[in-house]
Amino acid sequence: MIDPMTIGIAIQGVRLVVNAVKSAADEAREAVDAINECVNSGKKLGQSLSPVKKFFAAASKYESSRARLEDAKKKQDEAIASGQPVDDPISDAEYVMDMMAADRQIAQYYAQIKHVMIYHFDEAGMWEEFWERMNKVRQERAEKAEAARKAATEARLAIVAEKMRKKRAFAKTMNIVYNCVGGFVITLIIAGFAWFINWMFKQGAQ
Repeated sequence: MIDPMTIGIAIQGVRLVVNAVKSAADEAREAVDAINECVNSGKKLGQSLSPVKKFFAAASKYESSRARLEDAKKKQDEAIASGQPVDDPISDAEYVMDMMAADRQIAQYYAQIKHVMIYHFDEAGMWEEFWERMNKVRQERAEKAEAARKAATEARLAIVAEKMRKKRAFAKTMNIVYNCVGGFVITLIIAGFAWFINWMFKQGAQ
């Protein structure tokens, strides 16, 4: 069974997340246009930090929305597969085309920013340092996310193991009880049979 939250996200529609991705790409384009205006007016990096920061903020928003989109598309497909109604679902072809266009657009913007940083702002070293630090931040975030996922998995496994331990302990206890009850019943049967045989001999002797 698909969980209610998954159904809710799927019904809400993947297109909303697609629009968020496109919106972030548009913000990045606007920031790039502003950066190009700074370049055309002869400004250096220090005078162009505002649009540069806006570009990376938009790019970060794009990456975040992109990750949510993959999850939303998966939930939509799960909802459809389970027979749940989905409002205006997006097809695989539409999904691939929209994301391919947006991905290429963002890649082009990054290339433009790199070119501007190196050849117009004369900050080739800063560009390399920026990406070194950026990759480090992303790696640390990924490691933390993996550690959190691992911890959550271990916690769930510990809960399952504890339930299994209690279940085995209960089964062992009940087995002992059954054996004791069974032994008691057998003892009663043997005692009753012995009493009956003894009674029969006494009756025969009379």
